[in-house]
Parts: sequence; structure tokens; C-alpha cells
Amino acid sequence: MLDIFPQIPPVALPEIVPNELPQQRFHLGEWVRWFQVPNGDFGRVIGVIYTQQATCISTGLHYLVLLDERSPSRDTCSCDFAFEEDIEPLDNSLLQRLQSNHV
Repeated sequence: MLDIFPQIPPVALPEIVPNELPQQRFHLGEWVRWFQVPNGDFGRVIGVIYTQQATCISTGLHYLVLLDERSPSRDTCSCDFAFEEDIEPLDNSLLQRLQSNHV
């Protein structure tokens, strides 16, 4: 098995943590895909962080996704962070289609 964990980017706690965090839309182990881009990547949620700084959206939950071995970007990276607004859940039939399309 490849050693994928050195590729996970570092994270830091926000300076001010709110009293209540937003409700998670996606959960650990759930299959998701990026739907706002052509040939979007897909994989399983393996982590969730709350952050106040990022490149596009400044505050909120961000999901660490372990890309499926057949995901388009898997040759470049094994994990990627996703904003909640950029991903959607995958049902089994769509997951099977995606996996068979990227063999």
C-alpha cells in the first residue's frame, strides 16, 4: 500500500472557535464527488475540519477526501480538501458508473 499520509496538508486551529459549529452534511466514510467541475474527482470522506481561512470560502467545514484509485486526479494527489458547497453524496449506482468510467 502506498504511503499516502505524508501528502495530507498541515492544519491549524482557528484563532476563535465558535460556541456552536455548523452541522456536518457529510460524514466519515461517505462517498462524495466534486460536481461543479467536468470530470470531477470522487472518493471517501476521511476527515472534517473547521477553518476560518481558505482560498475561496473563509469560514466553515471542510472535508478531507481520500480519492478513489480510479478518480481522475489520483495520479497527482491521494487526498484533497473539499468545501461543502462543492461536493455531493454518491449513491451506489453512480459510484459504480464513475469507477467503471475511469478504469
